[in-house]
Amino acid sequence: MPDNPDLQTSTPRSADHERSERLTAIYRRVTELRWPIVIIVVGAAAIHQALLFTLFRFLPPGQQGWAQLALYSLTGVTVVWIGLRQLAKAAARQEDAEQDLHDAYGELALAHRQLQTIHEVGQRVTNSADVQDLLEIAARIPVELLGARGASVVTFDAEREHGALEMTYGLSQADVITLREEVATRFSAQRCTNCQPLTAHVSDHCHLLESLQGSSGASPLDRIVCMPLGRGNERTGVVSGYLAPGVNPSPEQIHLVSILATEVTTALDSARLRARQMATLYAVDRATQERRSLDSLLASVLETTVSGWSVEAGAILLLRDDTWDIRVHRGLADEHDATGIGGPAFGLALRLADRALRTGQPVLTQERAGNDPFASTAVLLLQTEGETLGALFLGSREPGTFKPAQIDMMKAIASQIALAVRNAQLYTQLRQTAVIEERYRLSREMHDGVAQTLGYLGMQAERLERMAARGETDRLPAELQDLHEVIANAYLEVRETIDGLRLTVDGPGGFGEALAAHIADFTRRTGLPVDCSGAETLPEMPPEVALHLLRIAQEALTNVRRHANASHAWVDLARYNGTLELTVADDGRGFENDSPFDRQHVGLASMRERVRSLDGQLTVASSPGQGTRVTARVPLARN
Repeated sequence: MPDNPDLQTSTPRSADHERSERLTAIYRRVTELRWPIVIIVVGAAAIHQALLFTLFRFLPPGQQGWAQLALYSLTGVTVVWIGLRQLAKAAARQEDAEQDLHDAYGELALAHRQLQTIHEVGQRVTNSADVQDLLEIAARIPVELLGARGASVVTFDAEREHGALEMTYGLSQADVITLREEVATRFSAQRCTNCQPLTAHVSDHCHLLESLQGSSGASPLDRIVCMPLGRGNERTGVVSGYLAPGVNPSPEQIHLVSILATEVTTALDSARLRARQMATLYAVDRATQERRSLDSLLASVLETTVSGWSVEAGAILLLRDDTWDIRVHRGLADEHDATGIGGPAFGLALRLADRALRTGQPVLTQERAGNDPFASTAVLLLQTEGETLGALFLGSREPGTFKPAQIDMMKAIASQIALAVRNAQLYTQLRQTAVIEERYRLSREMHDGVAQTLGYLGMQAERLERMAARGETDRLPAELQDLHEVIANAYLEVRETIDGLRLTVDGPGGFGEALAAHIADFTRRTGLPVDCSGAETLPEMPPEVALHLLRIAQEALTNVRRHANASHAWVDLARYNGTLELTVADDGRGFENDSPFDRQHVGLASMRERVRSLDGQLTVASSPGQGTRVTARVPLARN
């Protein structure tokens, strides 16, 4: 405990004050005795003279001197004895007053130290926002204020069935080990059912104390000071101070400990709430990065928010054409209405959402109004880029759960939810656009491939029919063989088109496994060997990027089968300075880069469109007799 300079500088003034008080008391007593002494002296003199002129004159002359001496001595001794007796009483009263003053000074110094401790603890509590710091402050209170040998802080889980030794102060390592084992195996909130929360008390019967008394390495301990932590009848933990024999805290000290326990409990609740809120904000931010359906995303975000805020109910409402659409909710339904749509809780959420929309500000309620199902509520608009997408509703049965000081944190969470909603909506639009583009690609490939092949087969069938009618049967086998090859190629094209629709990167192995499976199937169907390298070292990619690259590889291999007349092909993947390169090469016949726009160029155009959608580049290198090399370069970090 730091020394108090004010207390030190006041000591000389206190001594001067004591001397002044002592002199004042003596002066007052002497003043009070002035007139009685005069009267006594005058009376004694009168008696002396009366005796002198009445009785002593009848004595023989030789005895009169001795009689006068005896009379003078008796009178003087009596006066002196009376005066000294009064002075002795005054001195005794002065000593009693000095002792009372000394005791009062000691009590004042003790009270000053206690108030200083309370002030220091209050400052530390105010300046600390970390749960561990607050737990250490709680553990120091019994040691600094009561003179306890050591202290511990135990917290209970949500079910109050298990405890955890969170902090110790002043205890030996052996004591800590003993306490940790006791708390982990035998101690729970049920052991503290007779303890009133936030009310400290001294006891000599406690399982924690008994465990230390039974430990061979423990120092002698006599009693325990318990400070149960909690709200209402709910116990969230206990601070215990272990007292050595001879340490007897006063009731005033125990009361001060109870006051400090209340402050620490409030600060712990606030710190834990802030920690949960920050974790909620982080979890919501992570959820915005995930690709999932809107309802699934909102359900996950709402569950995280309700749990992080420790409330009973919540809902996310989306605004469509000035109409609220409740997409997900928790705790709004009652036993008579499983959907929650017609219940009073949903009606309350709608009313508060309308109020927030009208005012453009968050709506907080601190107390229950009428028959409202919740004592305190909060509604925040989900806004991004000046547009209101919906509202977040939270409801608690405890009054005062939502405070104005928490609005900034709640706004941050609402902003993250709004971003999640906007991202999900944009992702849905992107998927719809991708579906339209894929349909366009499919229709183009069907037109350029299967449709033309079927048209050719129809023309060939009519031609063979005319040849048979003219009796030109000797040419039919060769023509039928050509027709069979065309049909086989058409079958392969249909299979490739169907396989293209089935391509996915959602499997356990992702892009690498999907590419290897497609290459193996391509080799099995065409008999063309294909070597693949680099797929096992690829970084993680967004699903849409991986799917585009997989389709580019598929289209490049399809062009090899259709046009290259190759005996071997290669698929290589590499990473260079933040860019991913996919290369498909063959040893086929190649082509002139300025050759007319044919079906192969249609496939290259489709690949260029895919690469352009990924902010990348596609290059094609080929010459007659030298094979073809198609390279797609895609940035790993996209704008």
